[in-house]
Amino acid sequence: MTPLRDIFHFSHFGHFYRLYVPIAILIGILSGLAMIVLQILIITLADGFSTFPQYITPMIGGAFSGILIYLGRHEIQGSGISKAIEMTHTPGKFKSKTAVTKLLATSISIGSGNPVGREGPAVLIGASIGNSVGRRLGIHEPSHLRVLLMMGSAAATAGIYKAPLGGALFATEAPYRRDARLGYFVPTVIAALTSYIMYALVMGIDPILEFGASFILTLDVLPLLVLFGIVSGLLSIIFALVLMITRNLFTLKLPDWLDPIAGALFACIFIFITGLLLSPDLTIAGMGYEVINNLATSTVPIYVLIILLFGKLFASSSVVAGRVSGGVLASSLFVGAMLGAIFGEVFYPEEVGAFMVLGMGAVLAATTNTPVATTVMMLEMSHSFDLVIPLALCVSIAYLVSGGTSLYEGQKLSRDDEDIGYYQLLDNVPSPSIGLRADVLDANLGDELEIDPADKQPVD
Repeated sequence: MTPLRDIFHFSHFGHFYRLYVPIAILIGILSGLAMIVLQILIITLADGFSTFPQYITPMIGGAFSGILIYLGRHEIQGSGISKAIEMTHTPGKFKSKTAVTKLLATSISIGSGNPVGREGPAVLIGASIGNSVGRRLGIHEPSHLRVLLMMGSAAATAGIYKAPLGGALFATEAPYRRDARLGYFVPTVIAALTSYIMYALVMGIDPILEFGASFILTLDVLPLLVLFGIVSGLLSIIFALVLMITRNLFTLKLPDWLDPIAGALFACIFIFITGLLLSPDLTIAGMGYEVINNLATSTVPIYVLIILLFGKLFASSSVVAGRVSGGVLASSLFVGAMLGAIFGEVFYPEEVGAFMVLGMGAVLAATTNTPVATTVMMLEMSHSFDLVIPLALCVSIAYLVSGGTSLYEGQKLSRDDEDIGYYQLLDNVPSPSIGLRADVLDANLGDELEIDPADKQPVD
């Protein structure tokens, strides 16, 4: 007979959670506060720049990113998610000021009207916070730091998206094209929930998508959903191709510090052209959530939606390819929303809002290779939980059609590409004898973070 005590594992779980639960809460608090500061700065700067023409101010954000790159702060370049994924592979190369410089550069970039989002930079900011917290606690093993990076990424994503479960899942899926890392899911969720609560206490609990979206799934609409998923996947491929072609052009022709200025200049051109064709409230500048919310409750001609779709696609590709500090997730959501609005207006005019949510989820999942996280995240962002089945269907089809196409460099195919011990086993956590010691607290975190000699990796 098996002794009853053998079904319990208090010794393991007590040791495991005594370490990771307090750290997860700490990382969640710091990440939530950082997201509050980021959002307040964006709102303040956007109000300050609102008195100037929208087709001029993005140059300010591009120039600021260019100056930082010229001064050697290369970590602020572009979205931030690709950098966070890269740093997951080599945690020791993080600089302690990454969170501050990325937060400041992103605030100015988005506040000045560049057509990018805050979500990508948020991931890098959170990962930097996780890395800094771990090192201050004396944790230097890369396999353990990767866990803390994942916690920080999840916490920041959960706060800025107001999507705690989706944020946690995104952090576990984003490093791979067809896989996920769920071994530390519980402490990751705790970090995400803590950050979400911190952010919601200050910025409010209302979802990002303010419109209601409902959908009654019937058999006769299934072919339309399949077609919509296919088109969403194809559009995501076009998005990725435009971004990569533009990025290669800038890389070959221009020095690094000039790329953001050129990218912002092209964005200004696209903003100016679309501004001539559309009303001022329908703009491709900024993140675009206001436009999405407005279009979900109003009717506009199809050509307006097409202009917004491709205007945002090309403008965002120029800015992100130019490595202006800002994310591409918000642009993916905007492009997907416009595609959904087109499909809704043509095939299902009584539920345009529902198709906008479906389009946002399908395009985002296909461009980031995060189908599970995106499905949950869209439900949390819209509070439209009756969309779960059609959303899962559209997301899955778009993800399959995209064939692993990604806007993020550094994504591995699966966990099979990792070495044994890439993440520490659940029963092998830091203890006072292997790293969590008060006498090894890093006193120099005001400068660059250094690698412990045992890591056998070069210092950045």
